[in-house]
Amino acid sequence: MKKNRILTLLILIISALSQLPVEARNRPNILFMMSDDHASEGIGAYESWLKEYCHTPAIDKLALEGIRFSNICCNNSICSPSRASIISGQYSHVTGALNLGCELRPNAPSYIRELTNSGYQTCVVGKWHMKQFPRGASDFAVTVGQGSYFNPTLHRPSGNKEKYQGYYADRYTDWALKWLKQRDKKKPFYLSLHFKGPHEYFEYPKRWSKLHEGVNIPEPPSLHEDITKTSPLLKGKHYSVLYDEEGPKSFYLVYEDFLKRHSENPKERRSIAYQHMIHKYLRCVAAIDDNVKRVVDYLKEEGNYDDTLIIYTSDQGYWLGQHNMHDKRLILEESLKMPLIIRYPMEIKAGSINNKLGMNIDFGPTILDYANVAIPSVMQGVSLRPLLQGKNPANWRSAIFYAYYNRSPKHWGIRTERYKLIRFPDTEVVEFYDLQEDPKEMYNRGSENGYIKQITRTQQQLNSLMTEVGITRNFLIDKMGDNAKLPPRIHKKRSKKK
Repeated sequence: MKKNRILTLLILIISALSQLPVEARNRPNILFMMSDDHASEGIGAYESWLKEYCHTPAIDKLALEGIRFSNICCNNSICSPSRASIISGQYSHVTGALNLGCELRPNAPSYIRELTNSGYQTCVVGKWHMKQFPRGASDFAVTVGQGSYFNPTLHRPSGNKEKYQGYYADRYTDWALKWLKQRDKKKPFYLSLHFKGPHEYFEYPKRWSKLHEGVNIPEPPSLHEDITKTSPLLKGKHYSVLYDEEGPKSFYLVYEDFLKRHSENPKERRSIAYQHMIHKYLRCVAAIDDNVKRVVDYLKEEGNYDDTLIIYTSDQGYWLGQHNMHDKRLILEESLKMPLIIRYPMEIKAGSINNKLGMNIDFGPTILDYANVAIPSVMQGVSLRPLLQGKNPANWRSAIFYAYYNRSPKHWGIRTERYKLIRFPDTEVVEFYDLQEDPKEMYNRGSENGYIKQITRTQQQLNSLMTEVGITRNFLIDKMGDNAKLPPRIHKKRSKKK
């Protein structure tokens, strides 16, 4: 009889808990921090050749206390489309957000809206970079377009504009901390804090102006690759190189008036441009890390540090001189892959590293999973939670689909656990990389006889994946158009005027 009474009592308690409003249940707070063009190689925890030069102690500590993913990929490596995919959990061809200045379709899902509707108090602060303002958020203070590095303007739901003096990252974080302090603390919170940096022009505050001053920072091994020979259809047509006599936009020529020294030698020009870029980039990153620390410190002071799912990522990767390039856009590793660091000690083992293939379309489903909110069936991503828990699902994705529509070289392709096949709208010629034998992607195997069978198998895998994600070759060719010619050369020098 006593056991029956205890069982009845437990049933009543469970029933009562299930009747509580969603916001009253034990759900984590969520802090989502995203930078723009922050390459994994620009974070110390990722242990690249820049490890000793990355001033990222706050971000590195999140990785030390949480998990670091090494193979998270975007499906379209350009700012606005990647952000649209993160919000909607859908590929670019489904959201309709193919290029910069895009907008989500009216019926596009939004994980932030789902959180708000489920009882979370939600807020987005910082760079938004889509035509519509955040839809479904409780509050927002965001930029229109890129926003400014100094003296930023933030737009509010009321239609008002708020102008601030100083460095953007400091002001964005001021705003975020103010919101955290004033929020309804009876509800769990979701906060998006989106940094502008380290997007070109890589501006930094005065406090970091001496970082690595006078130091010659090591170069990536592929800095002086002759990309017009090694990869004529992909790297050779990329818009932004450090220096190439035939390149459409050479960093050296654009920033020539800012460089400390000059040369007529192409190799030296490349090295000079790299040093100028990497010093600015690392200083810009250091200012982001300052502000990551400010928010983390506040969570600690408030007693919510361990109760908050903390995420740090970027909207895509970025070339820091590899393959004689800067910028992003291509399916190659440094552009395709995004850093992703998550801390939540209730489920994530400290110091974990995961090498499974993930995507930006997985971010929303993962956040909704932790918030105990149903994932909309129209989202194409999946929750990363099993990986965060240290599990190894047998049916995890074995490949990702990628398509880039913005400007030459427009292309699409597949990245499997070992291989990468790249196709173009105006030729049957492919580029093909063996990531096991050639992790730096220095050798295009697309025309090598020894890889013909593997290329055929990978093409079949790409065909199946395209059917799965709902895209056709005709759609790609129609949206990409002519890709045969290099874009016009642009060497307009950057003005020193503010």
